[in-house]
Amino acid sequence: MIRIHASRAAGLLLTAGALALAGCAGVADPTRYYVLSSTPAAPGDAAPTAISTTGVGIGPVLVPSYLNRAQIVTRGANDVVEISTYHRWAEPLESGIAQVLADDLATQIGTERIAVFPWRGRIAHALDYQVVVVVLRFEGAPGHRVTLDARWRLVGQDGQELALKRSTIEEPVAGDGYQTLVLGMNRVLGTLAHEIAAEIRSRADARASGR
Repeated sequence: MIRIHASRAAGLLLTAGALALAGCAGVADPTRYYVLSSTPAAPGDAAPTAISTTGVGIGPVLVPSYLNRAQIVTRGANDVVEISTYHRWAEPLESGIAQVLADDLATQIGTERIAVFPWRGRIAHALDYQVVVVVLRFEGAPGHRVTLDARWRLVGQDGQELALKRSTIEEPVAGDGYQTLVLGMNRVLGTLAHEIAAEIRSRADARASGR
């Protein structure tokens, strides 16, 4: 009788385990993943004059430790920071920022000679400018606004610092939800790329004219 009861108990445990696994398999993962992307040019924007010989390197891009995580960070009233559990970046934030700036600059400057840090070998010698970005703040609140506060350096071929600037950009976010928030973040990165592109074009024009 003892053997019969033991066998029956083992069978019940196996059945309970199978039911638990089946229940877990039926629960959908609520996590959503997002990527930053370049902003299409507005219909009224003029196409830039191509600077096909200009090489630009983007990076490194540094973000503060509170943003250096997979979860999307938002900031509410009184500087209360919230870390989302179910809304996450699909790639490291600094990598996403660097790639978007590279894509936007390629469009705004008119060159495909864009490299994203880290680069190796002969690529470094082909770069006319390097853009180093230190992000101080890059977050917002759904339904309110997005804020990007960053210092950026433009470095020449010889390693000389050509410009050191700080850009603080805000963009209203219409609509709730993280998707509209990410779209607002794309737009402020596009504005930062526009400011960097203007500086690079000015330097390239001056160098071409021999000034």
